[in-house]
Amino acid sequence: MTGVRRADPVARWTAALVLVAGTCIGAFLLVAFTYYRTPLSDWVLADPGSSARRVKLVFLLPAALLLAPLLALAVYLWALGGKVIRAREFPPPGLRVIRDTPIVTGERAVSRGRLLQMLALGCGIASAVLAVLLWRFGLLLGSHAA
Repeated sequence: MTGVRRADPVARWTAALVLVAGTCIGAFLLVAFTYYRTPLSDWVLADPGSSARRVKLVFLLPAALLLAPLLALAVYLWALGGKVIRAREFPPPGLRVIRDTPIVTGERAVSRGRLLQMLALGCGIASAVLAVLLWRFGLLLGSHAA
């Protein structure tokens, strides 16, 4: 180890803001879905001829919104792992940290970079499998609604 990367107060505030904003948005979506569940159900079932299309719309749009962050995480982790491997230093130069972090160099850093890329690959595969399962479930719901 060659030293310690000092915490960046701006990065700390940014991380806290993202966490609070994400929590508020998630809570808002849960409350909105609970409040509008009955009108949404009535809208889907209003016209039997287009119910299948409506079920797919109501189901697949939230599914896509759930998969997008997982894919974004996979891309970020892959890029971060690549930077760590190239620099042979973890955390890589230029990365702002939210707490004082010991700098790891050499083969241990490369191992962490490869681990980050394996985690990214796992997130990508999980996202793809989840997308296929949700798509098939949406098709199943659509065929039963018709």
